[in-house]
Amino acid sequence: MAYVFTFPDVGEGIHEGRIVEWLVAEGATVAEDEALVKVETDKAVVELPSPRAGVVLKLHAAADAPFPRAAAHSGSVW
Repeated sequence: MAYVFTFPDVGEGIHEGRIVEWLVAEGATVAEDEALVKVETDKAVVELPSPRAGVVLKLHAAADAPFPRAAAHSGSVW
């Protein structure tokens, strides 16, 4: 079953970021807690970890794109 990775709750009322760089590619196998993407918020650039292990099926946003919290297909699917 596919899992859609969306912008997680990073605290402090932050609801959106900007994708700086994907650290994985489509087809990549990822481990739980492996860094997936660098995201810039209004406070810092942070690496967001994978919530589970799997294979990245599709990256739905390019670098420099906005990454809104809980938007469908804003991240990667595996």
